[in-house]
Amino acid sequence: MTASFQNEVPKSRINIKLDLHTGGARKKVELPLKLLVMGDYSNGQEQRPLSEREKVSINKNNFDSVLAEFNPAVNLTVENTLARDGSEENIAFIFRQIKDFEPEQVARQIPQLRALLSMRNLLRELNWRHLRCKKGRRKKGNCHIIFTRFKLRVFE
Repeated sequence: MTASFQNEVPKSRINIKLDLHTGGARKKVELPLKLLVMGDYSNGQEQRPLSEREKVSINKNNFDSVLAEFNPAVNLTVENTLARDGSEENIAFIFRQIKDFEPEQVARQIPQLRALLSMRNLLRELNWRHLRCKKGRRKKGNCHIIFTRFKLRVFE
C-alpha cells in the first residue's frame, strides 16, 4: 500500500525545522512560517497607543478587504519625462487590492500612461483584426479596417 500524499507539505510553503533536545530525547518538529508585523499603519489617523489597538490577522483570503480598510495611498511629485519640458507632475497612487500593485495597474493610475496603454491595446486589437482579415481574405475577398478615434471597425 502506498503512503498517503495528504500529509505532504507543498514545496511553496516555508516551514521551520527544529531539533529539540528534551530530557535526553531528540525530537524533530516542523513549524509553519508565521510573521508578526507591528507598526503604525494608520497614517496618523489612529490616536490610541500601539499596545491598545486591535491586531489584524491577514491571510490570502482577506488580504484585499484588509488593504481596502487601511486605504493606503502614496502621493509623489515626479518629473514628467513624457512632456520633455522639465515639468513636474503630482501623482497619487491608491491601492485597494493586491492586483493594484501589478505594473499595468500602477501605470493606469497615471493619466498620461493610461492613454498610452489604451493606445497600445487598440493597436494590439488592430493587429489581431488585420491578421484575422488577412487570413480570411483568401476565402472571402477584401477586408477593410477603419481605425477611428478609439474605435476599430472591421468590414468584410
